[in-house]
Amino acid sequence: MTQEDDPQEQVQAMRSVDVNLAPNAVLPATPDEIYHVDTQLDPDTQKEVVLWDDILQAFKNVVQVRNKTRVVPFLKGKDLRILEPRRIAAIPYIVLDVVVDSSLMDKEVASLQFQQLALQPVPLQNDDSTIKVRAAPQNATPVSSVTSTAITTIDTSTPNAPSSSSLPSTATSAVRRNPVYARGPHALLDDQTPVIKEPPTTPCPDNDNRSQLGGPQIATTEAPIEKDMAQTSISASHGDKTAQVALGDMYRDGKGVPQDFQAAMDWYLKAVAQGDAAGQQRVGRLYDNGFGVPQNYSMAMDWYLKAANQGHTASQYNIGLLYSNGQGVPQDYTQAMNWYLKAANQGDGDAQCSIGLLYSNGQGVPQDYAQAMEWYLKAADQGHSGAQCGIGILYDNGLSYNHGQGVPQDYAQAMEWYLKAANQEHAESQHWIGILYENG
Repeated sequence: MTQEDDPQEQVQAMRSVDVNLAPNAVLPATPDEIYHVDTQLDPDTQKEVVLWDDILQAFKNVVQVRNKTRVVPFLKGKDLRILEPRRIAAIPYIVLDVVVDSSLMDKEVASLQFQQLALQPVPLQNDDSTIKVRAAPQNATPVSSVTSTAITTIDTSTPNAPSSSSLPSTATSAVRRNPVYARGPHALLDDQTPVIKEPPTTPCPDNDNRSQLGGPQIATTEAPIEKDMAQTSISASHGDKTAQVALGDMYRDGKGVPQDFQAAMDWYLKAVAQGDAAGQQRVGRLYDNGFGVPQNYSMAMDWYLKAANQGHTASQYNIGLLYSNGQGVPQDYTQAMNWYLKAANQGDGDAQCSIGLLYSNGQGVPQDYAQAMEWYLKAADQGHSGAQCGIGILYDNGLSYNHGQGVPQDYAQAMEWYLKAANQEHAESQHWIGILYENG
């Protein structure tokens, strides 16, 4: 502790050191490096302390505070919980090292550059063939038969209008929604010959925690996100496995920092080292999608299994998805159903929707539209747009009602369910609403 001009003023001497510099390599502090941060008398411990918020005000991107090689811990109560507001004990006549991550400073600069680029106007083009690319909405099922990616395409000439290359011909007198679908229902021609489409990658899009993984994101740096990023980084650096996964998610999604899959992997692995199931599932997702690592479904399966064996719901769904698509394992709808059920019984909406899809298609189970409806409703009650679209399709077609199963044909009900999904930007539901209007 040192005293400045005011002898009553208590301060703590501090200086910043880079996180990449080993403690034993840190040179003695020089006067030009030292900052003085006010101390306070702690009402709980009756000791002089430095408030963590005051440290964050004086230094940016703080990871921890050290006294030579010893990390200065947050003060804790009798229950060993960290006291709030967070604070550390002041140490008289010592210059404490405030460890900062300078790489975060570089990334903040990059974030601002990203934002400036994002604000630059983009020239509009009137060519009808031009498409606009946007992030795929949650639970969205693309209209196109192209294999699933993290983006969907929209014709800029008519908002929400499907591409002519991916839609059934409007020359037919009536268009029926085919209940036996892979990436969502496809139209049947008048002779009822199904249009052959490629197999799905995601029968019912998944959300794990569940953000859509995509290409490079523009980092956001609003004050609440920066504060959340700082707090999460501090907790993660102190070994909080939940914060480590959350910080990995921020790097993965480009929230608060530029998107960095390798940094995301590093933080997930720190959580994995503590046996965290969510961290294991996130590592699996990176391998599943090929983000920051070569795409490897077998590795993804290995990581999902580690988490699923701890009862992790999203991992159970992810395993079902790999079996359903035959990725990294032979395609096996029975195994897919088994894993979907594990997740669905824990309330997972994606798994419930996927079970409805298997019943609707008769994959791994006898085709049963009544069961499909039951499972779709479970997911739809949670606001799952893919399931809402599936219910609309069952009503739209009145599937097998004469045989005592399914639902009666009811276009009003179909429209109602399509609208629920369409209001969540579900592209396929928007398409079927257009078809209903077109056919009267």
